Amino acid sequence: MRKMLFAIAILISITSIQAQLKIDGELRSRGIVNHGFQVPALKGSNTEVYLDQRTRIKLDYSFDKFSVRFTLQDARMWGGDDIVTKAGTSGNSNALGIYESWVNIFLSKNSNLKIGRQEWNYDDMRILSYRDWLTSGQSYDGLLYQIRKNRYTLDIGLSYNNNGNRQGILNNSYWQAEKLKTMNFIRFKYPFGEKTSLMVIASLSGRMDTIANNLLVTGTHGLNLMHNYGKKSDDGFLMRLSGYYQHGTDVNKGSDGSYRDISAYLLSFETGVRMLNRRVEIKAGVELISGRDYKNTDTGYNNTRRSFDMQYGAILPYYGGYMNHFIFQDSYKMGTKGGGYIDPYIKLRYSINKKNLIEASVFIPYLTSDVRAHNSINPDTKRPTGAEVDKYGNPVYWKGNLGTYLDFKYVYKITPKINVKAGMSYGWVSDIKNQMVYGYKDIANKQLNKMGQNYFGWVMFTVKPGLFNSGNK
Repeated sequence: MRKMLFAIAILISITSIQAQLKIDGELRSRGIVNHGFQVPALKGSNTEVYLDQRTRIKLDYSFDKFSVRFTLQDARMWGGDDIVTKAGTSGNSNALGIYESWVNIFLSKNSNLKIGRQEWNYDDMRILSYRDWLTSGQSYDGLLYQIRKNRYTLDIGLSYNNNGNRQGILNNSYWQAEKLKTMNFIRFKYPFGEKTSLMVIASLSGRMDTIANNLLVTGTHGLNLMHNYGKKSDDGFLMRLSGYYQHGTDVNKGSDGSYRDISAYLLSFETGVRMLNRRVEIKAGVELISGRDYKNTDTGYNNTRRSFDMQYGAILPYYGGYMNHFIFQDSYKMGTKGGGYIDPYIKLRYSINKKNLIEASVFIPYLTSDVRAHNSINPDTKRPTGAEVDKYGNPVYWKGNLGTYLDFKYVYKITPKINVKAGMSYGWVSDIKNQMVYGYKDIANKQLNKMGQNYFGWVMFTVKPGLFNSGNK
């Protein structure tokens, strides 16, 4: 830490008319009340209360043909220290790290190459997102080549990840299968006028089968058509249409012992109106995600994964909102057990004045495919068991409403550098989702467990002080 501060002091001392140095920071503290976040809560379960904090110091330095950024980050849960001595001092071995560390080389007037740890955040954030809600955020180790010419932009990103020690010695013996081994993409943007843009993205990502040491590749390709979004948005009609198709080889194997193929899609449509000098915004939309039809017994069909892998895409703006009950589609706890999913919603945004803003959203998700019903959860394996049958011995399938979810958010801008945000989410969980997560309390009488009040509340205080800028003289 002292070495980094010393380096900053040197940069400040050498800053001249030709170079520019900017130092900024972020201090974000958040308190959370949780009863049913991600996994629906039963009646009588405990409410969790906790606080977390993110501290960042960001240094931007630009000179002639290049610019660099270093972002040092401490992300922690209050009281989560894991280094404690008899003297009572403590620390957190996992909290401190580098969030960003890159150099951007200006190759020409219209192109540049960025190398190092950086944010990748594009369009509706379905494929690549910085996941800012997470205390740690999400950054990527990679190369990014960018072209900005006339009306179009082209971004090409490449990455390849490994485990190793500080001496640079490779050691993948403890590689985690859920981590992406590689993420590569090409993204093209072309604007039609001032308010409408078309974005096309094609990505190839890979996970490792850590047992067979195989790299299994997934392709996700799609487009976004946006009208009247972004910094140039204005009153009037707005619209967003996006669609993605996913293919490749799944990390899990099918019933025939071979890797499953992938064939999945995600479609999203949103439209609305903005009025009163952008003070009021009303939007309605729907997202549709493919999934498995359990009634289909064809071997080839069942050896193909139909659910959509969200990879490093954004979570909170979609999939039923902040309660996060549908963020991992293949999960029976936090998804649909691989079933198809549709989620119509309505959103309202109202700027009371320059300092006060409120938002409200309602989501009503449904299962769109027949999903085989189970009646219990194995206490040892924590997996669904006991296929349910009706009184005639026929298999029972779920299909239909999964609940109703409400999000409310309030933003108060104390100053341009200080703001307070608060939110409350509530979920009315359907009987299908209840049984999917917990099975029956009484199987013989098909009696469900009693669902508790499912809510998630939070308050977040953020300060971005703007510590130094050599351009302000």
